[in-house]
Amino acid sequence: MAFFAKFKRSAAELHDIRCICVTAILIALDLALKWLTQYLPSGKISVAFLAIAAIGMLFGPVVAFLAGGITDILGMLLITQNIGAFNPLFTLVEMTGGLIYGLFLYDMTVFKPDFSGGKMFFKSVGSNWGSFLRIVLAKLTVIVICNLLMNTSFQVLTGYIAPEAFTARLWTRVGTNFIKMPFDILLMLLTMYPIKAAFVAVFGRWTTIGNSK
Repeated sequence: MAFFAKFKRSAAELHDIRCICVTAILIALDLALKWLTQYLPSGKISVAFLAIAAIGMLFGPVVAFLAGGITDILGMLLITQNIGAFNPLFTLVEMTGGLIYGLFLYDMTVFKPDFSGGKMFFKSVGSNWGSFLRIVLAKLTVIVICNLLMNTSFQVLTGYIAPEAFTARLWTRVGTNFIKMPFDILLMLLTMYPIKAAFVAVFGRWTTIGNSK
């Protein structure tokens, strides 16, 4: 029941003007970060996922699901290298990523990692292991479902790669994605706390960070 309650509460967020305003800002940030994306034969290097992860953390799976679709469509229209590259299958990949971030990160108690030293960093992570685990699982699930299975399969369906090349491309993407994973997790640790703290400071939605109204 708690699982389905997340969807109900997230859908209710759409009636809140704060949700609409902040989501619009984060969508704009996502589009700005997409300009910095570096495309590789086996995938891409991008930090745009941080904006969608933040939407999922603040407003849940329904809002992040919709935001993922909006960013993909706007990205196709606004970013030169994406013009003419729109395909609803890949929009679904972006939307699924938003959904996953929302499921794992919504209502998460965020924490501020201590970067004053290696020992202090691991101590701060260890004392907040539940939140850290949710971040790791969110990123891992997005990698496996979206980046590897969905994206690679859809590349075959759209004729971008030949069916016989599926396994080779999949394993190449496995290497790229899991090499990037620790850096992506570190970026999430660096950004989720200040984003939620800024939201609290501006809107006062939570009396303490991580505790919902």
